[in-house]
Amino acid sequence: MAATNTNAIDAKPFPLPERDYPITMKENVMLALNHQVPVWIPNLYGSGQLFYSSIANDSPVNKQADAVDWFGVEYKYSEAQGSNTPMGNVLTEINGWEKKLHWEDMTQYDWESDAKSIVRDESKALYMRMSNGFFERLHMLEGFEQALMDVLLEPEAVHDFMMRYCDFKIELFHHMRKFLPFDFIIAADDWGTARAPFFSVETMEKTVLEPTKKFVKAVQATGTKFIQHCCGVINPFIPYLVDEIGVDGLEIQTDLNDLSWILDNFGSRVAVGFSGKKRILNNPNATEDEVRAYAREVVDSYGAGAVPGSGVLTNAMAASENIFRVYEDELYEHSLKKYALLRG
Repeated sequence: MAATNTNAIDAKPFPLPERDYPITMKENVMLALNHQVPVWIPNLYGSGQLFYSSIANDSPVNKQADAVDWFGVEYKYSEAQGSNTPMGNVLTEINGWEKKLHWEDMTQYDWESDAKSIVRDESKALYMRMSNGFFERLHMLEGFEQALMDVLLEPEAVHDFMMRYCDFKIELFHHMRKFLPFDFIIAADDWGTARAPFFSVETMEKTVLEPTKKFVKAVQATGTKFIQHCCGVINPFIPYLVDEIGVDGLEIQTDLNDLSWILDNFGSRVAVGFSGKKRILNNPNATEDEVRAYAREVVDSYGAGAVPGSGVLTNAMAASENIFRVYEDELYEHSLKKYALLRG
């Protein structure tokens, strides 16, 4: 019989079970984002209530159809992909961007009514995702190859554009934050492939570093924690993200980056999301004993006490609800006991 290709099976999160938790899920995940030992290993998604804006068209509100964003970027929907993809149709190069880009007047929208669309569950942390970060916005405007050339050949123009875009992102955040007391946001800007970063540390310093730092500090100034989503191999950028930019959390591909090195060196200052091994969690033939043993391994290797700081946050997902339930249950029970000893 052919082996199951677990990488090809879609994993997904499932709702957390009803429990008599010692503290609320919000309180627990915020302990971790404050770099303190939580009561149990937090499930990042399950501990939060996600707000979807019906207005913020920096990224298309509807990702299941062709769309156009505020900047005039066209997105084409692919059924095979299950989402829409930007066409890079607005700029041919970065030079002259000042005269070519449209900046939306966000004061014309009713942000207060938008905020009232969510019915709060106060037991969970309130958060939103902000897509289309600085490098992402650049390649959405002009295409990926041109963006890679521009960050290398025109770093000053790229930097100036990104600083202007940073002001736009901060304004967008403030319009929503005025009516919604977000506990944290997850902001996306992918900086790498599965093999290496898109650009060097030197190029990052000249382009995306300053606007990212400015954006993070503006969000944190409101009392909102900042989790940086960044796909790809980004090991060289971790010291910048933690020590200079100062993000509170990292949502990265822990199978591509050196998780042990990150936690050992930066775990006391940043919380890291951890999704788990696909060969176990995406394997429909995995036994309950295998799943529980793996959950204990995660807590014992990457949880609080095993590494500095709060230990990892879980982005627990699995291919089947049964495997998810077993994995999540063992993560909760095992970490609850271990963390109790640490908290005294």
